[in-house]
Amino acid sequence: MPLNRWDPTNALARLQDDLGSAAHHAHSASVHTATEGDDLVITVEGIDPSDVHVQVSGGRLTISGKGGSSSSSSSDSGGAHFSSTSSSSSSFTRSFSVPAEVDQSDVSTESTASGVKIRIHNAA
Repeated sequence: MPLNRWDPTNALARLQDDLGSAAHHAHSASVHTATEGDDLVITVEGIDPSDVHVQVSGGRLTISGKGGSSSSSSSDSGGAHFSSTSSSSSSFTRSFSVPAEVDQSDVSTESTASGVKIRIHNAA
């Protein structure tokens, strides 16, 4: 089987196509892609990094996560105490094609102030 050099620009274009609707479906999370040197970088903002899971297997990169929010309020009126609590939760899973030679050891994640950064290191 011939070896082909991994072209991060073409891989980024494929990922951007695949990610087109991910931000919309990933509740309030927004997804950005970029290249840094020969690496591809996916940034997911608006989600707790501990709730994001990344897996690479069989030429597929899968990003999954969950999120939610809650709020509560209370008030006193006419000698009575009223309280209200609301919460919401959602989850997302997105899978993307990556070059077959990319494996879990080529992927790293790091927490950012607003989410998580996923780096796919050059597999060439």
